[in-house]
Amino acid sequence: MNLGMEDEYTEHKKSTGELREGMESVASILNKHDHGTLYFGVHPSSGEVIGQDVSEKTLRDISQAFTNRIEPRVYPTIERLMTEEGKAYIRVMFSGSERPYACDGRYRIRSADEDLPMNQSALRKLVQDEHYRKHPWDREASERPISDVDEDELREFVRRGQERGRIAFKYESAEKTLASLGLLTADGCLTNAADALFCPSLDVQVKMGVFVDHRRTEVLDMQHERGTIFSLVDAAERYIVANIRRRFVLTGERTRDEVPEIPRKAIRESLLNAYAHRIWHRPGYVQIDIYHDAVDIISPGWFIDGQSPEAHLDGESTSSDTRNRLIADTLFRSGDIESSGLGLPLIRDLCADAGVRFTYEEIPFGTKLTFHRNDPHLELALGTDGVPSGSKSFQDAGGKRGLSESEKAALAFLGERESATAVEISEAIGIGRRGVTKLMGRLAEANLVEPIGSQRTRRYRLC
Repeated sequence: MNLGMEDEYTEHKKSTGELREGMESVASILNKHDHGTLYFGVHPSSGEVIGQDVSEKTLRDISQAFTNRIEPRVYPTIERLMTEEGKAYIRVMFSGSERPYACDGRYRIRSADEDLPMNQSALRKLVQDEHYRKHPWDREASERPISDVDEDELREFVRRGQERGRIAFKYESAEKTLASLGLLTADGCLTNAADALFCPSLDVQVKMGVFVDHRRTEVLDMQHERGTIFSLVDAAERYIVANIRRRFVLTGERTRDEVPEIPRKAIRESLLNAYAHRIWHRPGYVQIDIYHDAVDIISPGWFIDGQSPEAHLDGESTSSDTRNRLIADTLFRSGDIESSGLGLPLIRDLCADAGVRFTYEEIPFGTKLTFHRNDPHLELALGTDGVPSGSKSFQDAGGKRGLSESEKAALAFLGERESATAVEISEAIGIGRRGVTKLMGRLAEANLVEPIGSQRTRRYRLC
């Protein structure tokens, strides 16, 4: 019988001869998660039940080890189990919500299937996180006065909420409005939620940069912004859209729409999630990193215990639990976000419709959401078989051929701007002007680009 491999929630021991090590794992797991399972009589490497002698004294020894070694006190469920082959083993299920937990006075924390010693800095961080888990940061009193509230931002927030039918009252004053939204403490002070949402930040709250490559040694642009959550999201959204490819869709004789390669709504939802669910009590900021092949949105803090991006995306979890319930509920009132737990599926669906892949990753200082950049202009121009659709000039006796690298480069270059001359395209893709003229003629015949103007003033744009 095989119980599977060890993980952050599960520890296997060959026998109760490893009882002390088992207790170390219990404390370690509880310091990372609220619950876990410890098995005795199971091989650690394979998860195969190898069995051990299990008497009443064996079970008492385990119970007493919890009493004598683990602090604060934990009350486990201890069971003697038997395989079909007649091998006895022990399952110990435990839970606790009084972190940090020590085994014999020493603190460890779980990482994958290892129990790692905690230094003083990590221990202080765990104590702080536990405090804010029981007393959420966004509900605690801010030190800033109500006079620091940006009233224009608050009025606009109320207007959006009224339009969505989620706010029924009218704006009167900052104090009365915040009280109606539940954003003041019992003694009339601003909550941290009100501070973050409606008071311009005192520290840098978003850093945005464009880099040559992922080594981050060459910076093409860097900007820092301060503001309310709403102004920071607006600034970050504009920055991302301005630094990614866009295509232009004609909507009339003199009008057109710009369509970013990453859906704008997905960008905004990701930014709102970054602020709504970040860890606010630790130093840090939301960070935007833009590369030629990706856009990263990084925020302090990972998903809360018991949640993961996979669970939300697979539909296994629709939990609305969040570390910043007051902030999330307030953003819902204005319609800036929908019900918590629906953000990731929304981003997934928007990206799927646009052919954009996105991923979530836990990094040492938080969460990284990555939009993997494609070339939507080429995708629109190409058929499902990878060749331009509806183009006689790309057909030969053997069938159809795909775009050359120079043709792809020219289309990608045009996709980043409204139009360009042959000279500009030549400089961008590194071939001579005469070669560009022939190349653009082929693309024009294939209905992929459109020449504009006379021969002397000719420019090209995507169709």
